[in-house]
Amino acid sequence: MKITLLGLLSISLVAFFGCRSAKPITTTTTTNTGGSSGGIVNTPTPPPNPVIKSASDPTTSTVATAPNTAQTSTTWKNIISPFELERMIRNDEIIVVDVRSTASYLKGHIPTAINLPGSKLRTSKAKPGAGDSQYIFRAVDGSPDIGKYEALLGQAGIRRDKTVVVYGNHGGKADGTIPAMLLNWLGQSRVAYLDGVGMDAWEGAGFEVENTPNVLPPTLYSARPSNRKFVWNLPDVLAAVQDGSATFIDTRSLGEYNGTTKRDNAQGGHIPGAVRHDSSELLDGKKCTVDQDTAREQLDALAIPADKPIVLYCQTGTRVSLNYLVLKELGYNNVAIYDASWHEYGNTPDVPIEK
Repeated sequence: MKITLLGLLSISLVAFFGCRSAKPITTTTTTNTGGSSGGIVNTPTPPPNPVIKSASDPTTSTVATAPNTAQTSTTWKNIISPFELERMIRNDEIIVVDVRSTASYLKGHIPTAINLPGSKLRTSKAKPGAGDSQYIFRAVDGSPDIGKYEALLGQAGIRRDKTVVVYGNHGGKADGTIPAMLLNWLGQSRVAYLDGVGMDAWEGAGFEVENTPNVLPPTLYSARPSNRKFVWNLPDVLAAVQDGSATFIDTRSLGEYNGTTKRDNAQGGHIPGAVRHDSSELLDGKKCTVDQDTAREQLDALAIPADKPIVLYCQTGTRVSLNYLVLKELGYNNVAIYDASWHEYGNTPDVPIEK
């Protein structure tokens, strides 16, 4: 096997600065659309979606295990490396979105990237017991305000038929995986996330940075939510606790889960019956996402029932975003979030709590 000096350098940069390289898409369709640049567009053909074992099929188990089918690799399709992103930027069908603050964006960003801060995609912060904090925007009836998200994404120039690559902070952060999770739910054709701390990974790989802001023309964004029951409210949670109709996954630390760390909440502990999968367990020492095999092992240990929706929660519905992306890529399709999370639950009198 011939190894070039550039190849060795790329491997060394990944090992020293950034996350492991994500698995390339091996099947592509090349289309010449014309134009001065040749118009070559490589359209990836994704592998078949894995299927979770169903309780309605008597030949299968009722425990959902991370599927060992088309995606049984140790790397991810939609959690990508800077080397993949650099290749994708050459494709006219990609929109790169920097979800950091505007101040950080103006100091330097990945070429072609537009700026849509993650803080603009949810309500503002508030202390426990002092009102909504980083909640998904709601309509009057309490359901997610799809129209508001369509307006925000349209103003940013995002088209639903294009691949969007999100970068910013590491997984489980408001300026990291939250925007990727929301775009996935809203039906974006493909959403990828630059693994690790985005700019550190990009610059560590030796790629150039630009300072000039990029602005796309507005679009009419039309969302197609993948799950109409993506956002759970407190009455939904209490009903499921009562009848056992959902699997709650607590993505907080052990101290928060067992109530020894209250974080200014009135009460500590967890939703009755919730299992714990700390979002930090999905990150390695470089704040990069662990490989698929490791994530599968963690999820298999939870023995998640296949016949119930999975509802993720943390303190403010932020850390859940990394768990959500991992679950979705591993084939768990019925995944929702309780975005008010412990910020609401732990400050509501007379709700059932376990410690």
